[in-house]
Amino acid sequence: MNQKNKDRISKDEYFMKIAKVVSKRSTCIKRKVGAVLVKDSHILSTGYNGAPSGFNHCTTETCVRKNLKSGERPELCRGVHAEANCIIQAAMHGTSIKGDTTLYTTIFPCMTCLKLVINAGIKKIVYLEGYNMENEVKKDLLNESVLIIIPLNC
Repeated sequence: MNQKNKDRISKDEYFMKIAKVVSKRSTCIKRKVGAVLVKDSHILSTGYNGAPSGFNHCTTETCVRKNLKSGERPELCRGVHAEANCIIQAAMHGTSIKGDTTLYTTIFPCMTCLKLVINAGIKKIVYLEGYNMENEVKKDLLNESVLIIIPLNC
């Protein structure tokens, strides 16, 4: 193997590194999440978590959930999740998600986003960090779905 190929990263690592960069745009004060939607090795859309477009961002003074545990009282959060923003961006720009589509996300989707991913027809989720993986309903959804789930370490 020549030096050039030895240093080459896999496609999964490549797109996950992009998701990590996207997460740096997050306006959430508690957790920065980035997502990249990829089809046929091409980026369709990206998303990060934060307030709806055009709305004021959360701050340490205005975050209603700042003292709550992760996942506690999600209905109080004004943020849109990275995975949802990825799907929304594709829809806003008329980009079809149908086909062999992969979602690269820095943190595994919550229940709501997982249902969106399934309904959008995304075929595979590649993620860095698990989230609420012990949730039995989430496990059942994943077992019933045809989603391919790949944890990635990079």
